[in-house]
Amino acid sequence: MTDALQLVHGGFTLVLAIAVPMLVAALAGVLVAGVLARLTGVGDPAGSAVIRAAAMLVAIAVLGAGWGTEVKDFASRSWATLATAGTR
Repeated sequence: MTDALQLVHGGFTLVLAIAVPMLVAALAGVLVAGVLARLTGVGDPAGSAVIRAAAMLVAIAVLGAGWGTEVKDFASRSWATLATAGTR
């Protein structure tokens, strides 16, 4: 694979590595909100939004430092690759 394709592949892989846990957290928030709404009989959409937001914030708090490191490493590799790409 060429350097450009490896760079694009690494970028898409990084995006998926960040997006999938956020989607799972949002889904978990929706499921918890649905169960609580069903058990309590309260159908207020604000409660559901708060639970979804809390689930996503927990995911960011737990996984955010690792994501930051991955993004920094990817950016470093990308700039190094781009710097040498024009010289070949």
